[in-house]
Amino acid sequence: MLTISLEPKQKDFMEILLNADAPISMMMLQKQLNMSRRSVYYIVNKVNELFAQLHMEPISNIRGKGYVMSETQKLQLKPFLEQQQDHFLRPKERIFYLICWMMYPTKPIHIEDIIQTLDVSRNSVFNDLKGLKHELSHYDLQLEFDLKQGYFITGKALHKRAVLLYSLKMLLHRVHYRSLSFLNVGEVEDFYERLLRISAEMGNEFDNANLLSISCLLGIIHYTHDEFDFSLLELKNLAETKELNLIDTYFQDFHVHERLYLAVHLLGSKAGEALQVEDDENDIRLFELAQRMSDAFERMACLQLVDKNGLINSLYLHFKLSMYYYRLSIQVVNPMIQEVKEHYADIYAMISMICQDMAKAFPFPVMESELVYITMHFGGHLRKGGGKFYRRIKVLVVCPSGISTSTLLRREIEDLYSNVDVVATTSAANLAQFEDEVDFIVSTITLTSEVPWIRVNTILTQEDKSCIASMMMLNYESYTMDRKQVNGLFDVLRKYVEEAQMPQLQRDVVAYLRNGNVLVHVEEEEQLRIFDALKQQTIQILDEPMEWQQAIHKASEPLLHRAIIKKSYVQAMIDLLYDYGPYIVLANGVAIAHANPEQGANALGLSLLINKQSITFEDDANVHFLFVLSNPDQDKHLHLLRDIMRLANDTALVDQLLKMEDTLAVLEGLKKLSNMQ
Repeated sequence: MLTISLEPKQKDFMEILLNADAPISMMMLQKQLNMSRRSVYYIVNKVNELFAQLHMEPISNIRGKGYVMSETQKLQLKPFLEQQQDHFLRPKERIFYLICWMMYPTKPIHIEDIIQTLDVSRNSVFNDLKGLKHELSHYDLQLEFDLKQGYFITGKALHKRAVLLYSLKMLLHRVHYRSLSFLNVGEVEDFYERLLRISAEMGNEFDNANLLSISCLLGIIHYTHDEFDFSLLELKNLAETKELNLIDTYFQDFHVHERLYLAVHLLGSKAGEALQVEDDENDIRLFELAQRMSDAFERMACLQLVDKNGLINSLYLHFKLSMYYYRLSIQVVNPMIQEVKEHYADIYAMISMICQDMAKAFPFPVMESELVYITMHFGGHLRKGGGKFYRRIKVLVVCPSGISTSTLLRREIEDLYSNVDVVATTSAANLAQFEDEVDFIVSTITLTSEVPWIRVNTILTQEDKSCIASMMMLNYESYTMDRKQVNGLFDVLRKYVEEAQMPQLQRDVVAYLRNGNVLVHVEEEEQLRIFDALKQQTIQILDEPMEWQQAIHKASEPLLHRAIIKKSYVQAMIDLLYDYGPYIVLANGVAIAHANPEQGANALGLSLLINKQSITFEDDANVHFLFVLSNPDQDKHLHLLRDIMRLANDTALVDQLLKMEDTLAVLEGLKKLSNMQ
């Protein structure tokens, strides 16, 4: 194999073109790569030098459109990129590697073997083994050591296989399977080829990356003699599925028990479409879990969910499927872990805290992938108000990635403008039944349709939002001209363009947008921080004994004087504490009082009462920092809340602030939170 050291930006550039169906403009490349025009030119030259070494044609630059890669170039480049990886694995990735290696080792594994294989120091190995033990403890698995056998993992077979498949999927995002020393590459490729044939006979409805993960799993477990403590008879109709019939054909060398196990994995990889999960005794428990999570999120996020029943139902169905997968050791890894953690960081942080507090209530382990799925469900049920346009615009969303993903994308699109109606989220196969009902289509995949459509990421980038805004402006923005209503830019252009040329003009402009160009730029909203919301005038420092009712009245005064809240809001905060107890108390003497927006929240606002003596709550909960939050919107305050939670977890900063006598010094002290991740 040709060994070439790729810079991260060079790889990013190639992957952008690999995933593009049309030329990418220089402006779009500058934004996506976060580079200057000169730097992009440098990257292009370096990539063309690489292409020359690979005996490939240089990248085309179509005048007026941008850079594009031919299908031939894409086919040639993909195998090369798949085998490019960083020399060193990160600590978390090394733990995934060790799990896969030690779950069913074929020969003894000792410290020296790990040092040599992972190319790390002895101290790093000891730290990794410590992290590995901690990770395994969440799933009732243990890391054992024997002088002859070396390191190996013990526990129930189902738990071992579930954690093994999850770790494989996470590892394969970073490492090419050919470089994994614990795999027999020939066997893995044989299994993968068989699964691809099954997929072809099933209409290519399985994700190839998932099939590769299963192939690697089979390569590890095929020769083990695990005994399962569950019955596959739960899948009453398994014997009638086409999947099992095909597995019986292509995997005749497998024991019947392993063929059933493989059939379950293939059914599970279809995101619940084929698995018919039966009702059982856990249903009430899972529904109550969804209710408790929703209640806890409302209290922690200081908001009232608009469609709480819808969220509870979607969480319940998700938990039901997660529970079923867990019983059968299926691991469905969320492909958007990093994107969700980045774009929904505030919600993810809250969900992580809630799940940690409620860990014993979950009948299955909550891995990072599960946290992200739960975050997506909550993110998909938060709605913003406001809007810029007037006529109802009907949009179709094409997103074949599952319920939680499509719900999140739907919410993001509807949040852009208050008059956008997403008529449905569907797959490309069902496109025809909606085409006559919609104004345009937003899709995560390439389409063939007469209706104007644009392709976006599953989690909208600022460029995606600008492109949607441009589509809105093209045909649908309403404004007044010559005392009559004119809808859309094209209605204006009709005055200057012959009618016969209008269809082609419309197609050309939509193609212009599809190539990554925009007519309207949507600026990213600044995240409100605690030191932005607080002012010297909204901070009070006292030193007197105080009951919690009096403290809420006192802490609310700065917001009342500025008409940010009404008196009814203060009483509502007190009533909530009478009903639910001191749920507003976080940690380290920090609490945050709030009520529902309709109870008197006029605007977004925050005040802080610092009392050097304790504010006495029930259950002996003593508080020194009492925040009062007013939030008329669903999610503009979430980053601010995250700052308050960081403060509550920082004992040293809390102690420093409590000693301060000046409100300006308090504000300066709170700015330290901006450096926390």
